[in-house]
Order: sequence, then structure tokens, then C-alpha cells
Amino acid sequence: MAKEVYIAGVGLTKVDLTGRIFGSAFDLFREAYARALEDSPVRSFDALQVGIMDSEEFENRANIATKVADHLRLTGIPAVRSETASSTGAAALHEAVYKIASGEFENVLVLCGERMKTVTTEVATNIMSKTVDPVERSFGFTMPSLIALVTQAWFQERKIKGKAISDVLARLMVRAHALGAGNPLAAFAGRTEPLEAYFDRSQNLPVATPLMRKDCSPICDGAAAVILTSRPQGVRIAGLGSSTDTSSILDRVELAHLGATRRAAELAYYRAGIRDPRAIEGLVVEAHDAFNSLLPINLVDLGLVDDAEVIEALVGKVKSPPGDPLEHPVTGVRGRLPTNLSGGLKARGHPVGGTGLFQIAENYLQITGRFPNSRAQVKGARIGISHSIGGPGNNVYVTILEASDSKRTRQPVPKPRLTFESAERGAAATSTNLHGARGVVVAATSIYVTAGGTPGPEHVALLRIDGKRVFARLEQPPREGERIEELLAGETVNLLVKGDGDHYVQLDPRGKGLTLARIVQRLRRRVGRGAAAADGAAPDGTGGTE
Repeated sequence: MAKEVYIAGVGLTKVDLTGRIFGSAFDLFREAYARALEDSPVRSFDALQVGIMDSEEFENRANIATKVADHLRLTGIPAVRSETASSTGAAALHEAVYKIASGEFENVLVLCGERMKTVTTEVATNIMSKTVDPVERSFGFTMPSLIALVTQAWFQERKIKGKAISDVLARLMVRAHALGAGNPLAAFAGRTEPLEAYFDRSQNLPVATPLMRKDCSPICDGAAAVILTSRPQGVRIAGLGSSTDTSSILDRVELAHLGATRRAAELAYYRAGIRDPRAIEGLVVEAHDAFNSLLPINLVDLGLVDDAEVIEALVGKVKSPPGDPLEHPVTGVRGRLPTNLSGGLKARGHPVGGTGLFQIAENYLQITGRFPNSRAQVKGARIGISHSIGGPGNNVYVTILEASDSKRTRQPVPKPRLTFESAERGAAATSTNLHGARGVVVAATSIYVTAGGTPGPEHVALLRIDGKRVFARLEQPPREGERIEELLAGETVNLLVKGDGDHYVQLDPRGKGLTLARIVQRLRRRVGRGAAAADGAAPDGTGGTE
């Protein structure tokens, strides 16, 4: 960057679950702005960067950046809106940084947030599902259900099955809420979640297998403000990285990881001169965990933890009772990798347009020794990595902050790819040439809360056919208690294209698919292993990995 960029102050509102604290998005932004002014020596601005994801549908307001400038009595200032789905807050900051780095601006105000409690959870889910590719929406996919497929693939890659999946997710829930409970600005401040709450099916309803209601971040209101300047301050912007991936997960190279996170991190590390992020001293991390399962996936994709170690690095031994996450030797307050000490999106809350800026501001407060939860203040915090996902992993931002007086030596880092050209994409498979094709089930989920408000559940499998991926509904719904994600994963099935063009999974009648006999055989094996477990052996799905 041509000029160094510094943070001169931040302001955060409380994240609100009630919908009663803020009367409009302007109230949100006004409060965050006032708090940032109290924190900053800068009082005048050359530009305003506003981040909000969906003011048109949540508040019936358009041209929002202009109106925010007017409400803050900053009329005359250039004001621009950023929007990249749930990474909007980080995107707005990146754009503001580039304005100052170019030399054209000296001080830029960044304001990001969302007022979502104007609608019901069902309506909010439908609004946000519009970020999903149209083909995926036609199968009922929402944001949670697409992440459910990524989750299925990740656990399958690690050979974790059955109850072991729920055990991991439950402990990630406990971790998030234990940390959020101590954060006075968090949506769930003062509200822990006991482990048994995850397994209470009267309250923790399924959303998209294996994700449950308590795996999902809440609908809430909140805003953040960050004041950027070219004048030296205590914390500087050390590195920025952003990357996109395909809108549809059908077109992605791999399913179990987010390629855009890996590319964004690679670019941010390159710009910050960080060759090995695991060797950083004084590190704090805020990673995007809109769903519990994303946190371990993200830490691996950010290059901070090995895949085989990440679950234990977050929640310890899964068979042991959950401990205080602040005391965890790796990701706790004294560990080498303090992670999501705010409670993350799951417990701090996820006001979608503001989340990315919340994360950056929280890392700034860690580095300046003023974190809202004093118990979670990392002693000697010097570098913060913030990671924000837009959509189902297709617009990702990584932001690195560093104390300005840091003595860290910049290291030579291989230059990543910086420019791209339009690439030819293979011809899409059509219904006519797919009918009767045989494919392998990569992942499957039952979607209980569907896009468009159609009644659930929808049982959908992701198939790989001749190197291509396609979605297909189950021709026959599973029996009660059957977990289609486990029964179908890895199976060879036929694709049936009906007269209306819809795709359906047809179980292979020649015995190479999931026939009734094979289902019964599998269930008998599981019952047998369960009986063995009663005599001291580990049953299928309860011993972690196989």
C-alpha cells in the first residue's frame, strides 16, 4: 500500500435480540458513530463508507449511504455503500483503507450494521437465502443448509459419524456461549448454554442435518464504527486479503473447505509479510462462525491449525466435560491462538451487515488492552486476524491489524496470484443427458427450514456424475430415524429426471446402490456394535473417529 493506514477509534453498539433498543438503522449508526467519536482524536472526515446488507428488505430503505450522511449531519461528504452479503462489514473497511492508501483521503469513517428484528426469523431466513444460487434455491437450500453440506463433507473427510458429530457441535455451542456470556455487548451476555440443552429436541429443533437451531447464529440488531486515518496511531492495518469463489457449490473444486478463505488468507499474509501465521506471538483471532461447524473449518483454512488437531484445539477432549474456554491451552486467553473470545457470531450475535467490522474492532480493542470482557483480554496482544465470510463462502475477507510499535520483522512470502482472466467453463450437464446416469453421493441433508417458505423437510443429495456435481431430491423420503446423510454418503445411485425436469435420487435396483437389504445390513451392524459397546467397546459414532 502506498500509505500506511491506522485505526483512530472504534465504537460498538450492544447487539440486540429484542428488536426494541433501536428504532431504525439510523439509530444504530448514530450510536456507533457517537461511541467512535468518544474514542478518537479525529473529528472531521473526507469520506463515509457504509456497510449494510439488506436495508431494502429489512427496513424498506434504499440509497442508504446518502441518508446516513444526512442523519449524522455530514451532508457534503462523499458517501458510498458496500455490500458483499455477510462479509459486508469487512468489505467496507477494505474499501475505506484503499481510499486512504491511495493518497486521496486522510480520514474515512466506516459505519456498518444491520437492523434485522423488523421481521420474523422465517422471513429473515428467506431474505438472506437470496444470496444463494438460483439452482440451489430451487431445491429449498438456504444458507444453513448449504453450510450443512459443507459440514457433512468435512466430518465425512475426518470419518466422524453419528452421535460424534453432535458431540462436537454441542461443545462448540457451549464454548461460544461461555465466551459470549462474559461479553457485555454480546447478544447472549450473561447467558451460558449447558451441554444438555443441545440434546433437548423439544427446544433444539433441526434446521438442516446435521445443523440444529443451536448451531445457528441469531437474528439481531447491531452496528460498529471504525475511524481510519493516515496519521500515525497505536494500531495499523498490516494486511488485507479478499477472494471470491463460485456462487454455486456445484462448481467448486472441493466441498469440505472454503477455497476463498484460503486465497484471502494467503493474500493477507503476503501483504503483511507473515510466512508462518502459527509462529506469530501475541496473536488474537476473530473468525466467522455463523454456524458452529464453521469455526474448526475456518481455523484450518486460515492455516492456523492442522485438520487433525483443530477440534481438540477448540473444545479439548470430546469425551470429557466442557471446561472454561478461557483456560484452554491453545485457543484460550493464554494460548498461542486465542480465538473468538467475543463469543463469535454464534453468541456475540450476527447483525449481518456489521459483523465483519465488529470482528475488526474487537481485535483492535484486544491490541489496545480494552476488550469489553476484561477476563478475555489477551495480555500482550499485538496482531489480530479477522476473518469474514460472505454468502456460502463465496466472498471472503481477511484483515490483519498490528500494534504500530511492533518489532516484528517482515518475512519474504511467495507472491500469490493477484490477477485473473475469464476462464472457459465446461458445458453444463442437461437433464436430457443426465437421465438414468449413475453417480456417487458426495453429501446429503434433510432441509427442515427451506427457502421460499415451502414446507419441509426436503431431502436432497449432492451427487458426483462424470466429474460434475448435481443436486437431486430423494425419490422416497427416509424412514423415521434414518439419517440420510450417513446412509447415502459414498453410495452409488441412479439419477432420475422426471417430466417436470426435477432431479431425483433413484436407489440402484442392481444392488450397487442403497437397497433395503443394505440398509438393514448396516443397521444390524450398528446394533451389534452398540451391544459390544455395552461390554466396553466403542460403538459406531461415539468414539470420535473411525
